[in-house]
Amino acid sequence: MDRHLKEYKGKTVVITGAASGMGLCAAQTLCKAGASVVLCDINAAALKAAAKTVAAAGAGAVFTCVTDVRRYEDAAKAARLAVRKTGRIDVLLPFAGGWEPRMRNSLKPFYEQPLDVIDWGVQVNLMGPVYFARACMPQMIRQRSGVICCIGSIDGFTGDGQGPMYGASKSGLFTFVKGLSLAGAEHGVRAFCVAPGPVLTRPGMAAMKTLLGRASKPQEVVDLILYLCSSAGACAVGSTFLFDCGRLTMKP
Repeated sequence: MDRHLKEYKGKTVVITGAASGMGLCAAQTLCKAGASVVLCDINAAALKAAAKTVAAAGAGAVFTCVTDVRRYEDAAKAARLAVRKTGRIDVLLPFAGGWEPRMRNSLKPFYEQPLDVIDWGVQVNLMGPVYFARACMPQMIRQRSGVICCIGSIDGFTGDGQGPMYGASKSGLFTFVKGLSLAGAEHGVRAFCVAPGPVLTRPGMAAMKTLLGRASKPQEVVDLILYLCSSAGACAVGSTFLFDCGRLTMKP
């Protein structure tokens, strides 16, 4: 086990979008390292299955909380669960998100997008991390330690004509972590953002061009995030870290 992963033993990590993709990958890695993980997802059946998978991965405790990240009440419920079960919240990883045209089956240019699709893009990709940070940060302030890693995207730099709210929301997170850091640093709480390029969480991502000729593996992104959340990444405060296999460099 890498040295920085050993630090997670006995820590508590809240993860949204935990039933699949990078959220599930992070949960498995953390549980194997001995962390307690609070798995949050809107899909109750997938969350139950994920919990079994994660619990089989290691010695850490696994708790589940069915949540809609668009509702602050659900974020608060997850934070209360973490504190009630473990007494602390050490790391928040809000992975839940998605490109709204695909998630809402509305592959149209922005000027034809229904308002509910536009709203979904903002609510899930921006307000979800905002709500969970607001819910979890008070406990971090009380214990005078904590890390919040928001998950950005290369689209936060490039934009997108069909799903511009995805890019707008992700770029909003770039500034949001600066605000979180300004509010939390004096209390031992830091925040930053990791912005991946294409990640192999679904087959279509492999077709996106990069300088390396490939997409990132979920584990590669998770490894970077967990490194930055550990004491080895203690100077990661208020910044956004691009991790895109060179895709941005080749964009016009």
